[in-house]
This record gives sequence, structure tokens and C-alpha cells, in this order.
Amino acid sequence: MEDYDWIDMMEKMQEIRLFASLNIRGKRNGNTSPQELDILSRIIMSDTALTPLDMSVITGLNKSAVSRLIERLEKKEFLKKKYNKNDKRSYTLHITESGNQELNQAYQHYLEPVYKLRRTIGEERFKSLTSQIKEANYILQNKEAEK
Repeated sequence: MEDYDWIDMMEKMQEIRLFASLNIRGKRNGNTSPQELDILSRIIMSDTALTPLDMSVITGLNKSAVSRLIERLEKKEFLKKKYNKNDKRSYTLHITESGNQELNQAYQHYLEPVYKLRRTIGEERFKSLTSQIKEANYILQNKEAEK
């Protein structure tokens, strides 16, 4: 087993934790929960139309939680269902214009610390940082760090 300096590692972990907490802004004046915003953003970022089952898989939420979120978003008129012609029980999720506006307003608020970081350190350093974070997430998710 390798000899790790746990004090040094804890200092690094505390820096990572501080970085994450500095990028979390307080709740904005709006009635959309972070989970609802997550659902809307995943619809926009997806290359294909998503079903509730797809949403359950990619968010890690159970089907009933996803159904409740869809219902709330539909009541707010941020989301609409497009039913399958062959199977009336099956549908895909689509964001409405008002849902798109809500998402834009929310993310302007929540992402401002990240935009500030990008402006401050410059595009190249920001790309390098986010690329390294993405790689680290991949390694940790796939448990390759244990090898």
C-alpha cells in the first residue's frame, strides 16, 4: 500500500469542498425547485426526446419522484407531454417557452459564480479546469481510482 500523507490530502479535500460551496448561490426569487430545474435542463440538453423512464435513469430518481416532478412542471406550464400515437400511455417530455424562460432566469442566477471564475481566469484555464474536473468525476464514478 502506498504511503499517503493524510493531512495534506485533507487540506486538498477541504479546498475542493470550499470551491464547491463558493459556487452555490442562495435560492432565488422563484418557485422552481433545483430538481425541477434539473429536469428542464436535461430535456434541453438531450439530443433525443426523453421519456419519464429515461429521466428516472439519468437523474437517479425513482419513477414516482419523476412523475411528481413532471406533474408539478406541467401545472406550472413549463413542460408538456407529447403522447405516442401507437401507445397512448407512452409520452416524451418537452419544455415550453415559459419553461425555457424560467430555466434561463434561474441559471443566470445560479451560474454567476462559475461565469465570474471563467471571466477571471480566462477561457483556456477555465477549459483546462473543467476538463480535469470531468476526468476526475469519470474516474471516481467508474472506481478506477481504486486500481
